[in-house]
Amino acid sequence: MKIITLFAILVVLMMGVVYGVMFATGGEKADMNGKIIGICHADPQDENNTQDSILVEGLISGNSQTHNLSVKINKETVVVKKNGNQRENASSTDLKTGDNVAVMFTGPFVDSYPPQTTAKEIIITPS
Repeated sequence: MKIITLFAILVVLMMGVVYGVMFATGGEKADMNGKIIGICHADPQDENNTQDSILVEGLISGNSQTHNLSVKINKETVVVKKNGNQRENASSTDLKTGDNVAVMFTGPFVDSYPPQTTAKEIIITPS
């Protein structure tokens, strides 16, 4: 009986650790960590330029080389600013050249130079 009780306590503790790590990291690992080196704002007058985008230089997860990536920002993209363990809602207008960001992607990559994709979430991280 003592072994079952100890095992149950161990399982509950492990679940707590996993939940704590997921909560602290936002539940998801970034697909890319880097720095914004360029910003392109949408032009309502130009039907070919309807989305904001940022050019990010950094490391894509699973790769040790620095890459440039054009990241589109659409209506579904969540932008937040991280201050310690707190997250504040932000918008694409809060993104500035030189900001450190963590980006989660959605959708396919467009094979171009630089490669292009769409962001599901962008987290502005402290320098």
